[in-house]
Amino acid sequence: MDLQFEPHAGRPPSSPSTSSYGRMHMQREGFLYAGMVAEIPSQRHSVLLYVGLSDEPFTLEAAGQSVNITSALLGPGVRKRVLGRPDVACIDVSPVHPSYPAFAQANASVQVWPREHFAPLLPALHDFRAGRMSPADADRLYAKVVALAEQRLPPTKPVDPRVRQVMKLLHENRRRSLDELAESVCLSKDWLVHLFQREAGISLRKYEQTIKLHAAAAFVNRGVSMTQVAAIAGFADSAHFSKMWKQHYGLPPNRMFSGHEYVTVDPMPSRPMHA
Repeated sequence: MDLQFEPHAGRPPSSPSTSSYGRMHMQREGFLYAGMVAEIPSQRHSVLLYVGLSDEPFTLEAAGQSVNITSALLGPGVRKRVLGRPDVACIDVSPVHPSYPAFAQANASVQVWPREHFAPLLPALHDFRAGRMSPADADRLYAKVVALAEQRLPPTKPVDPRVRQVMKLLHENRRRSLDELAESVCLSKDWLVHLFQREAGISLRKYEQTIKLHAAAAFVNRGVSMTQVAAIAGFADSAHFSKMWKQHYGLPPNRMFSGHEYVTVDPMPSRPMHA
């Protein structure tokens, strides 16, 4: 997802109820965004669901094709661009979401879906876009949209319990070494890396990066500098953190951590940070 930003000299950031750009609600397994999107190509690890906020189709360039859509699902790693700067709801299903493997295993880079499938939730998406929804209700809306999208997925097999165990260990302590993770599930390092990619739909390294980014997201709009956040979350330096953050969230971290953004960004609940 890429947000649309334009300079407005001397104009303060809009309030949630009046922002003409959009609103992002970040949570621990992805995010919900509703508003304008920019015509900037991007490529991300998450699964993305687009739902148009109006009946008018918009143009999506993805995976070497251009399609007019009102709703679509994009698999991980798909290079895409939305044209025309439409008002769209974008639902990000992060690699750490329990349902991510089911979406990733759908084996389709772009699936054009009927917007009517999400009709029961369209009024709530408009309320979210307009700032008429609390963060707690936005959490519930995110979960409902993902659950509704899952109904369109083909049946998938459960993720190998050894991979689930590695995921659990990384969430408990994202600095665990590959040696330690492999030993915990009685696998060689090479076989663990192979099994994780096959079962989770993403590499173990990228999964670890995602956990670090989600740890960093807890500090958005909390007055903590970007350099401090990068160190706390476990990135080598702020430059690496900035690159990964923009790839994951679609905009530079300094826009969000400065508190001066035209898009309204809901802060995540604070939580303990594991070493």
